[in-house]
Amino acid sequence: MRALRTLLSVAAAGACALAGLPASAPVASAASAPAAAAESVVGMYYPLAPERLMDTRSGLGGRTGPLRAREVVDLQVAGRGGVPASGVGSVVLNVTVTGPTANSYLTLYPGGQARPTASSINFAPGWLGSNNVTVKLAADGRVAIYHHDGSTQVVVDVVGFYAGSDTVQSSHGRGGQYQRVTPTRLVDTRQERGAIEENTRINRWVDLGPSSPRVRALVLNITAVAPAESGFLSAWAGDSPVPTSSTVNYGAGKVVPNLAYVRTATCHDCGPWYGVPIFSVYTLRSTNIVVDLVGVIDDGSLAGGLRFTPLSPTRIVDSRSNLGTSGALGANVTRRVVTPAALVTAATQVLALNVTAVAPSINTVVTVWPADAGLAKPTASNLNPAAGQIVSNAVLSGIGPQDAFQVHNLAGSTHLVADVVGTFQLPTGTSPAEPMRVIATGGY
Repeated sequence: MRALRTLLSVAAAGACALAGLPASAPVASAASAPAAAAESVVGMYYPLAPERLMDTRSGLGGRTGPLRAREVVDLQVAGRGGVPASGVGSVVLNVTVTGPTANSYLTLYPGGQARPTASSINFAPGWLGSNNVTVKLAADGRVAIYHHDGSTQVVVDVVGFYAGSDTVQSSHGRGGQYQRVTPTRLVDTRQERGAIEENTRINRWVDLGPSSPRVRALVLNITAVAPAESGFLSAWAGDSPVPTSSTVNYGAGKVVPNLAYVRTATCHDCGPWYGVPIFSVYTLRSTNIVVDLVGVIDDGSLAGGLRFTPLSPTRIVDSRSNLGTSGALGANVTRRVVTPAALVTAATQVLALNVTAVAPSINTVVTVWPADAGLAKPTASNLNPAAGQIVSNAVLSGIGPQDAFQVHNLAGSTHLVADVVGTFQLPTGTSPAEPMRVIATGGY
């Protein structure tokens, strides 16, 4: 338990509306400041242009053909796709499943270790979808991918990595630290222009005030809403052609969110907003698109930034077995979950979670936020599962002064599962900063 903690709450906002801030919202001060332990880059994030590492349909990555039941496949990550050959603690991947034949799941974990009781992405037969997965690397740079039942094709794209040692600095310089923001809706085509036509990209800039020149990546929740046909969204810095990787894979008529770490570029054609970060989103098929900003990766120079510590996936909640909470959550029910003491320290501010809704009785919304801090339930949502679905999404959630967070279920009843894949903490000798705020956003 802590006597004092500055709370960080990042809600990965799904298609349920998150009210955007007015363009006149004041910006919090975020002046550059040297952090303690500034000579070290351990725990810093390095955004990459998305690159495909594995596609079982083509044999990329060493495996041709779908993964079978109870099969484990090793994927070499270090030394590929911009990831250094050594010195990497963990990587951020976008993992896509296509054409599964049974209710099943994938678990990603460090190669060569015992498989944990955790899941990274859950799916039903015929499902098409993705999940953002942060996974610790084995010493030799491998990730193990376990598939549970039936068969499925698997696609893996890398979007960034966290430094595990200072050897990374010699080749890649200093990375970035995680900064919290006031969650803000940047795009909602339902309110703007209607569904985006097929084979189209949208380009956006974001003004974060004085901090704008220091932004290297955005943490976004990107949602495809009722697409006309099955397809995908790709999000990237917008300074190059559409990448071959995907960010959100969707089926016709579905509402499909995914958390994404998106590298940004600098806008040189944004009028008075010259120099602000930019990004683009491309859709293969006609669909509405919703984009919510839930975090920022800076250039390592801003005060109050957080560093990441990877963990082997650790299950802390399974309501089916009364782990962490007892029984399914009913309609409009909130449960308080205490993080096991072994997973946190006095410096821990945020948990990196994979949260899964298991077979809700009706369509519902699941929301996660810090406990014991007097905070109302946010208007953002983390999961938007349909009746009977088993749906996962990455969640970055602050924890309260007693190391706890809250989970709310909107309608019907659902079981919940949560796995911790890492923690964010303040470097020694530093103090937290106020959340960044969006001053304005627009297209270019």
